[in-house]
Amino acid sequence: ITMFLSPAAAVLLLLPTALCFTSSPTSRNSVGNTVGLDNYSVNENASSTSSLIPELNDASRSISSNEQLLPSSPFGVIFDMDGTLIKHSINFAEMRQRIYEVVDADPIGKDLEKDCVLEMPQRLTEEGQRKCHEVFVDIEQRAVDNMQLQDGGAELVQFLIESGLKTAVLTRNMEKNVAHMMELYKNEMSINDDDVTIFDPIVARNTKANPSDDEPLKSKPNPDGILHICKLWGCEPSEVIFVGDSANDDMSAANRAGCGGAVLLQPGGCQLDTDSGYAVGDTEAEIMERTPSLCVESLSDLKLCIESCLTNKRKMALYNLK
Repeated sequence: ITMFLSPAAAVLLLLPTALCFTSSPTSRNSVGNTVGLDNYSVNENASSTSSLIPELNDASRSISSNEQLLPSSPFGVIFDMDGTLIKHSINFAEMRQRIYEVVDADPIGKDLEKDCVLEMPQRLTEEGQRKCHEVFVDIEQRAVDNMQLQDGGAELVQFLIESGLKTAVLTRNMEKNVAHMMELYKNEMSINDDDVTIFDPIVARNTKANPSDDEPLKSKPNPDGILHICKLWGCEPSEVIFVGDSANDDMSAANRAGCGGAVLLQPGGCQLDTDSGYAVGDTEAEIMERTPSLCVESLSDLKLCIESCLTNKRKMALYNLK
């Protein structure tokens, strides 16, 4: 049964299922998350493809009763960028349309089955790759120009840093765009030191595990980026919380890596279009991969949840001293 409780109460109870938290009047959607009916207007980019998101039925909720929603002693938090640390601004519908048009006109691409728009260009002719690159630059630059921080993001990141937790970014965007986002966060947090890095490491779609590598790390939903970050941090994935807005990309990557917490952020309770075009399966195992351990409608809600985890940790430490 999906429970709807205050963030603090739910974490204290450590209920063995994917929970969804909200502070507004709610109604359930197909994912089991909550939708604030009184203060949400439908975004024109909202996805209408219900198959992209798992149904939280009894089979997909078969989580062991002794598992917790989040790690009791988290080492760090890895964030997706677009739609998570910043507000959703990339038009994936336009991206799919324009890339597929290039693919259809390409001598090699015309015979290919439509797949992830971020991966198809490398299978095209040099001219096709160039045209796809131009599409990405155009759409992503517009998103950078309109970039806005996610509500509650600066407060959450500040809290994590002050609490001694590591913070990193794993995104399918480009490194230069992540750098721009980080500067916005530093300005919001009144950090003027150019040498201060609030997200470390940053893993983007053009990031290599080693400078000598021929290819960058594989993008989500592949777990390689998360495992790379954990290796650099010197921790296990089970000690890490991953936060993203896509069940297909973010939750799948987090669950495949074995993260201790897979948090799905859905501002206003709505699943926006973050589909890059690849097919998703509907077997029980594939649905489980896309199922979050925790759903939140805001980063402020997530801050309350992590605060509760850390408070419980301190209380247990004091109790053990007695």
